Amino acid sequence: MGITMARNATYQLRLDETLKQESFSVFHDLGMTPAEGMRIFLTMVAKTKSIPFSIEHKPNSETIKTIEEAKRGENLVVCKDMDDLFNKLSI
Repeated sequence: MGITMARNATYQLRLDETLKQESFSVFHDLGMTPAEGMRIFLTMVAKTKSIPFSIEHKPNSETIKTIEEAKRGENLVVCKDMDDLFNKLSI
């Protein structure tokens, strides 16, 4: 017999209607409710302390160029301290 945790917290989520329909259809096909699917997802996030699937990030060409320049020490802004940084950022 498994341990049942109290379900006493709620969370609302706004999403695009198409995403809702497509994802709810998958949950239905898997024989679960959307709430059960979200509970499974959140349980895995809590257990693994991460997103439970691979997320690939591919930087765009401008970001790649900026990273390469920084590695070469080009176009860097050097600040003496936080005040200097805020001054250069105009904040």
